[in-house]
Amino acid sequence: MGPCLAPSGAEGSGPDGSIYQPDSGSIVDCDLGTPSSPGLGWVIENEGVLDYRGLGHSPGRNIGGASDPRVVQLDDGRYRMYFAQPGEYGTGAAISSDGINWSVEDPKVLPVHFGQVSLLRLANGSWRLFSASGIPDQAEERVVFSFISDDGLSFVQEDGYRITEQDFPYGDIGSAFVIREPEGGYRMYLTAVPEGETSGQPGGNTKAWLVSATSTDMITWSADPSFVIEDPDGLDWTGVDVMHPWVGINDAGLVELYSGLGGPATKRTSVDGRTFSDPEHLPFIGADYHVEYLSNGESRLYSSAGTMDAGGDIRILRSTEVSWDVDFVVGGFQRMDASDPDSLVFVLEVCVKGSSSRPLEIQLFTGAGPFAIGERDHGLEMSALSVRSDYPPFQSTVSIPEGEDSRWFSGGQGVETLVRVSDGVAMKEWMVLTLAGGQAE
Repeated sequence: MGPCLAPSGAEGSGPDGSIYQPDSGSIVDCDLGTPSSPGLGWVIENEGVLDYRGLGHSPGRNIGGASDPRVVQLDDGRYRMYFAQPGEYGTGAAISSDGINWSVEDPKVLPVHFGQVSLLRLANGSWRLFSASGIPDQAEERVVFSFISDDGLSFVQEDGYRITEQDFPYGDIGSAFVIREPEGGYRMYLTAVPEGETSGQPGGNTKAWLVSATSTDMITWSADPSFVIEDPDGLDWTGVDVMHPWVGINDAGLVELYSGLGGPATKRTSVDGRTFSDPEHLPFIGADYHVEYLSNGESRLYSSAGTMDAGGDIRILRSTEVSWDVDFVVGGFQRMDASDPDSLVFVLEVCVKGSSSRPLEIQLFTGAGPFAIGERDHGLEMSALSVRSDYPPFQSTVSIPEGEDSRWFSGGQGVETLVRVSDGVAMKEWMVLTLAGGQAE
């Protein structure tokens, strides 16, 4: 479970009217005796591959490393990852023997503007690749292109468009992802935003949808008459949870949808691929997810990550069962010194429950941003945490300064801090967004 950080006034106080102090001891009852059921934690198998160094780029958010991972397994057991690159670099390919350690195989298999690809293997061994982009010389018209390749590296564009935004009663479409349906045929999932809006426009979109289309041959597609998921919240951190979808069919035959863009990963399940469960927000942060099911029942998850200074890279996680969990109690904004207007902090109680054979450590990361994890801030941990490490159950008060490292969000100017709890092997993490003026999300 993650924090539900509702707006909170700058002059607020604790539940009993007290002012939180990092070293004053906890004043919130976490109910640590509540039993904790086993759940999923995430092992960081690779903190970041295909960064600007590995790709031979300069550092920077818009010029650095890779994003939008898409992984396929080859006949010889190796894995190939297709990834988007900023600027003029286009879509590249990397190769791996274990799915964890990667090297560049081909720096450019597609030109610019063809990120977020989706691939299917054909009966003759060749590959068909799908990507949504703008029509040349008419970039505002979004369509889905397809390409064919014998070797997965040299692609030839097929004639025409597989589907266009005009086939849907919305505006921009994007992030095409295609699966084979168990009963036969194919289904394409796409994201859509309202008519007259551009996906990812400054200030965010007012609404977002997940839509779909079906085909018997992957060439001619028919748009479904209604959306799959409607997200009415716009592109705040909850409103991006239908963006950049990955869809797969698990061992139980259920359709799983992972999606999200710069906030918590969102998972939904479906029996028929059309009607999905309510969203489950998973305890890790990223964007552009890709999932590989492992033979032992665990899942390997790839996502766009990186830092604001260095640019993007691909983080690789693996699911594992843990016997501990984390709850949060929101204290809101407090002034540590009533006479100092700059002493505003956001207070959060971290409640670590369950059991562990290893001590759990609370870690804080600053410099986070859109799709960026940030960097661990040991100094902030020293000053902001009442308890940094212990065996569960325990609780710790976190007091996060309002800070100066801010950027613009749909709700205003704010700062993101990543809170991670780790047992030294597995971790769970959440993003705390504090907005100037005393609000949090």
